[in-house]
Amino acid sequence: MGLDNAGKTTLLHRLRTGQIRNYPPTDRPSLTEKFTISGITFSAWDLGGHEAVRHLWSDYAPECKALLFLIDASDVERLEEAGYELDALIAEGIIGADIPIAILLNKCDLPSARPSADVCDKIQYKDFRTETMRIFRISVLKGEGYQEAFQWIATFL
Repeated sequence: MGLDNAGKTTLLHRLRTGQIRNYPPTDRPSLTEKFTISGITFSAWDLGGHEAVRHLWSDYAPECKALLFLIDASDVERLEEAGYELDALIAEGIIGADIPIAILLNKCDLPSARPSADVCDKIQYKDFRTETMRIFRISVLKGEGYQEAFQWIATFL
């Protein structure tokens, strides 16, 4: 999950095929094919992140065993919006308290990407290093960082 243009569909495509491709905004939920990382097979929903479809998140999130929430670390103007949506998932109980949440700060390869501390401040989370929530700096374009997030998630499954 995450706002539109955070890189969700691109990440899922890279995980399935090893390639990067541009996509139009995701307009309806779709179950991706399974993919394997470090010997663990995952299935994932691609739910779209533009405002008109976010209400659908609550239909899919309760069935999840883990959540990856992507944030565009270079889009400073939308960090607060991303924080609001993440908080709504947690505070409204849409995501269970025991569900591991990996927050993926994507596009960290860009010069405009904000440091993790700045992102945490903007999205109003003080500490992401809890037992069930952790932040990871990634670049889907360069293929960096998300492997560690999946390995961390796998420790809960």
